[in-house]
This record gives sequence, structure tokens and C-alpha cells, in this order.
Amino acid sequence: MEAIKNKAHKALRWSERYTKTDMVYLAKGGFWQTVGQTVTSILSLVLLIFFANFLPKETYGLYKYILSLASILSIFTLTGMNQAVTQAVATGNDSALRTSVSYQIKWNLLASSTFWVVSGYYFFHSNLPVAGSLLILGIFSPLSLALNTYGAYLEGKRAFRLSNLFSIISTTVYVIGMITAILLSKNIAWLIVAYSLVTFGTNLILYIITIRMFRVTTAPADHVLKYGRNLTFIGLVGTIVSQVDSLILNHFWGPIQLAIYSLATAIPNRAISFTKSWVNISFPKFATKTSEEINASFYRRIFQGLAVGLLLTILYAVSAPFLFKLLIPKYLDSVFYSQILMISLVFAIPNRYLSVLFTAKKMTRLIFINGLVQSFIRILLYIILGIWGGVLGLVFAQVLNSLISMIINITLWRTKQV
Repeated sequence: MEAIKNKAHKALRWSERYTKTDMVYLAKGGFWQTVGQTVTSILSLVLLIFFANFLPKETYGLYKYILSLASILSIFTLTGMNQAVTQAVATGNDSALRTSVSYQIKWNLLASSTFWVVSGYYFFHSNLPVAGSLLILGIFSPLSLALNTYGAYLEGKRAFRLSNLFSIISTTVYVIGMITAILLSKNIAWLIVAYSLVTFGTNLILYIITIRMFRVTTAPADHVLKYGRNLTFIGLVGTIVSQVDSLILNHFWGPIQLAIYSLATAIPNRAISFTKSWVNISFPKFATKTSEEINASFYRRIFQGLAVGLLLTILYAVSAPFLFKLLIPKYLDSVFYSQILMISLVFAIPNRYLSVLFTAKKMTRLIFINGLVQSFIRILLYIILGIWGGVLGLVFAQVLNSLISMIINITLWRTKQV
């Protein structure tokens, strides 16, 4: 085994003359990232199969609509704190975890109030399923969003093995909990209760384990909290825009079309998340590199990302019809939309790479302006194409938005370096 490790180490070092990347570091982090993402993707696919085959399309569409509302209401939580904690821990400030979580829990009381106000609105309009669901989510969702900062801490510590093991554990518990809820009751309220309890419980337990394993202390970290607030404010519009497609589809086309759209986006979104997580491995290194060092390999990284994304897109386009027919035959009308949407993967790695660069270098003003511009373009595409073409319009909007975002991101980074 030692001989095999040595040969693998030499091979990775040899490949660096072509990739111009620390391949040993990438392999160590990438191995666990691949294991974690592969296992969680399989588990998520299992849950998706249960959703698609055991729930009526109307119920699944309503479930996705409620979670979209909850995601929008999460703008009143400090969603940018995770990135701030990763950046702080990567540069040696371990105390950022407990300090930020305590601060988030206090702040997130505002989010709970917002959930309940919107719940009251739906109750007043006699929409009891949505009203009751938001009431429950208002109790647990803000707490869960604060406690899940343990993941950001582990990324900053480069504890990729532990981070992915925790991800597998939390996903396993979530999938088991939701499948149990689906089999016992197809009532939307029970689905939301199961979702809330499982996510809150796992985040709480894993957070406690993290602070005990690393003996994390609490210390003043005003600069971390300030950066987290700034990132939250910057991402405010983006959080809303990310759910506009679901709201438009449900309002203008109904929950069944939303269910079809959700199934069409499931695998492409998971694939995009998978590839982005590989880029995240490099975040701690980018935080300590100079702009000159980054620029030396900037365009190489962009073209490498495009090539990987194109290859994966072609492979999926060929296999998608067989996957849907085998696993979720009730949603064969989602296949074509899913194939088109996967084109977004071509631009996903370059976009995530640039996003990580902006955050690692604390380009707060640039991130803010860039976020506003791209959010405006995205929501405009969603409104025009979504109302006009329904699922197909939203799919085209996402692909076009990904391309435009990459062009804008590259332009902004290069302009900033001049």
C-alpha cells in the first residue's frame, strides 16, 4: 500500500506540469469531496424517486412552492455568515464559529417573526396548508440556518474528510426521515414537520460534535460578523431571485408544472452543486494567494472548467432518457427540459471559480455590484421567458443567464486587475 501511495504521489506531482495545480492537495480534498458528493447524490436520488412515485404531482409541487417561500424568507437570516466564517477560519481565526452562531441565533429571531407574518397572510386567505407549513418552518428553519455554520468551519479548517462524513450522515438522516413521512402520510403539513425536525436535529447534533472535537472557543470577532453582514446584504437580491422561477411557475402555470420543472432541474442542479464543491476545495488556498499568483493561471482554469462541463453535459444528454424511464416514468415529459438545462453545467465551474476569487479577496463592493446586475438580468429573463413559455421558458432563461454571468464575471475580474 505504501508503494502504491508513493507511485500515486509521484504521478500527481508529474501531472502538475500540465495542470499547473497542486494535484496532491486537490486529490486529498477531492477524494473525500467525491465520496461525499457521490453518496449524498445517490441518497438524494433515492428520495427524489420516492417523491416522484409516491406523491401526487400537486402535492409535490406545493411542497416545492412552500420551500421556495421559506428560502425567500431566509433573507432575514445571516446567510452570508458561512462564507465569512470559512474565510476567517482559513486565515487562523477558529473562534469565528461559536461567535457567529450565537450572533446568528439572536439575529434570526427577526426571520421567525417574518415567517409567522406571512403565515398569517395565508391563514387570512384560507390557505391553511401553506399557513401551517410556514408557522412550523418559522420555528425551526432560522435555527437550522445558524447551526449549519459548522460546515463552513470545517471547510476553512480543510477538514474535508470530516466535512463530507458529516454531510453523508445529515443527508442519510434527512432521506430516511422524509421517506418515512411520505410512506406514513402524504399530507403536506406532515412533510414539512418531518423536514423541519430532521434538518434542525442533525444540524444541532453535528454543530455540538464539531465544537467539542476542535475545542472551539468564543472570542470577539467583530470583523467576521461585519463581513458576514456585508455578504448577507450583497446576496439579498440573489436569494430572492433564486426562487422567482418557482413562484412564477406556480402562480401562472400551476403546481403540476412546478413539479415537472422541479424534476427536470433535480439532476442538473445536483451535478452543478457537485462540480462547484470541487472548486470550493481551493477556497482556503485562494484566501492566502496574491492576485498576481491567481492571474498566472486564470484563463487556464476557465478553459479547464468549460471543458469538464461540456464533457459532463454530453454524457448526461445521452443517458437522461434511460434514467427517467427507469427511475421516474411518471415524469418523462421532464427529460427534454432536463437535457437543455444541463447546458448550464458548461459555465458552472468557471462561474463558481470566479465567485470564490471575489469572496476570498474580500472584494465586497465588486460582489455587491455584480450581484445586483446579475440578479436584475436573471429576474428579467425569468419574468419574460417564464410567463411566456412556462417550463421551457425558464429552462432557456437559466442557460442564458449562466452564459451571461460568466461573461460578466470574467470582465469584472480582469478589469479589477488592470
